[in-house]
Amino acid sequence: MKNLALVLALTFSTLVISQNFEVPKNYTFKVEKDYAKYEKDIIKCINWLENTPINQDTEKRKEANAFLMQWLTGAPNVSINLAPYVVDLTEKNPDLMMLFLGGWTKYALQNPKDKSTFNGNLAGVKNLMTFYSNNEKTEIKKDKNIEKLLKLTETDLKKWLETKLIN
Repeated sequence: MKNLALVLALTFSTLVISQNFEVPKNYTFKVEKDYAKYEKDIIKCINWLENTPINQDTEKRKEANAFLMQWLTGAPNVSINLAPYVVDLTEKNPDLMMLFLGGWTKYALQNPKDKSTFNGNLAGVKNLMTFYSNNEKTEIKKDKNIEKLLKLTETDLKKWLETKLIN
């Protein structure tokens, strides 16, 4: 019972935090300090993108995606390498690319000592899968590749990912 209460409390607090996110205005990224200054906003942005259904607040989603992408383009402490499998997983639903990038980014910011490409990919894939699953009844297009991943255990998902990163 305590675990259920904890899960509900964490879920509620995440939703409240993500609903309060506003895309910063007049942001600029020129020097390293500019990126560090917005790290908390980037986490809030990613949480908002994760928790907001794809068919709601579409204008704000565009602004949030642009903010995240512009930050990522020059962020000195987050480096993402896109493997071909990511393009395959996001082809039918291009919005999922930002969820992948967001998952990797959030992992990198919350685990600054871990520079593992595997762990970054895993965080991105899990984020993409969760968003897909949470939006199946909205405007997201059905994707058999993601549907297969949703059926995998954690161990099998890691094995699948290993094969994608080796090739």
